[in-house]
Amino acid sequence: MKQKVSKKVQPKRAGAISKPAPKAPRKVGAQKSQTTSKFVAMATPTNTRIIALCNQKGGCGKTTSVINIAAGLAAFGQRVLVVDLDSQCNATTGLGISLDDVDLSTFDLMMTPKPETLEQVILESQYTNLHVAPASIELSEFESRASSEIGRENRLKKALNCLKGMYDFIIIDTPPSLGLLSVNALNAATEVHIALQAQPFAFDGLRQLLETISLVKEELNPSIEVTGVIMTMYDNRTRISREIMDMAQELPILKGKLFSSLVRQNIKVTEAAKMRRPVMYYDGNCTGTLDYLELSKEICLQHEPADSLKPVTQTPDKKKKLVPTKTEQLSRR
Repeated sequence: MKQKVSKKVQPKRAGAISKPAPKAPRKVGAQKSQTTSKFVAMATPTNTRIIALCNQKGGCGKTTSVINIAAGLAAFGQRVLVVDLDSQCNATTGLGISLDDVDLSTFDLMMTPKPETLEQVILESQYTNLHVAPASIELSEFESRASSEIGRENRLKKALNCLKGMYDFIIIDTPPSLGLLSVNALNAATEVHIALQAQPFAFDGLRQLLETISLVKEELNPSIEVTGVIMTMYDNRTRISREIMDMAQELPILKGKLFSSLVRQNIKVTEAAKMRRPVMYYDGNCTGTLDYLELSKEICLQHEPADSLKPVTQTPDKKKKLVPTKTEQLSRR
């Protein structure tokens, strides 16, 4: 029997427009996802949580985690914005947004951190409750162009300040380096999550990352804390995976910070990335979907009491309007 394939959904401008978010997560392919039918709506955080997901090592599953955690949080009823600061643009394309549809990117936002620029940059994704501030290749030029300017470490923080209260989670995908873009992300964030691949080389670079976070905390953002370590590509059949996890838990700064939800190796996650979609919308029953949904739930409950779970099934007509109107924006300032 021939399956019906949905049409491509063009991204829409988000910003301060008064149009509501899409009514339901739209089908992104021929395979029907079984994870979109029923979710327990979870309590939203009191204040907007701005999470920088970091690791200067490439290939550690950082961007994959940004995409799938954002989709998981949105499925649990959270209003989510993904800010892509990586010039490789993988978080942007991984959420189904074509770079041909991007007029302004986070590069323009960093060069001109004003509310009107932010309004033009943010796009709606195909998924309910999930918006994206897309990246572009021009981000690779940011450090050289902004290196001599005053307040270069505060560009992203200044831009995101006006979004507090409009989203429940703002997740920043950082580049695989510890340059000016990563410093901007750490300065703008309220907390840091570290994606740690269960491999020796990944652990070797962890100390340098922690030193950078400590320096940013001391000089720029005193309130920032590492609140979670995501173990990616974990294989409990191998001794090295278990050893890396034990070594991370033994570091004083990471004591008790390792998420109990481990992201196990799963080929479906890679296949979903190739198809430019979160794994939960590619295969609703695979290991990758189960791991990232459990991780998203754990992040939701991280600073909230256990009874914040609400036994309410998400339905399209109960979705929150994702972005306030211009009048609502002005009233919050």
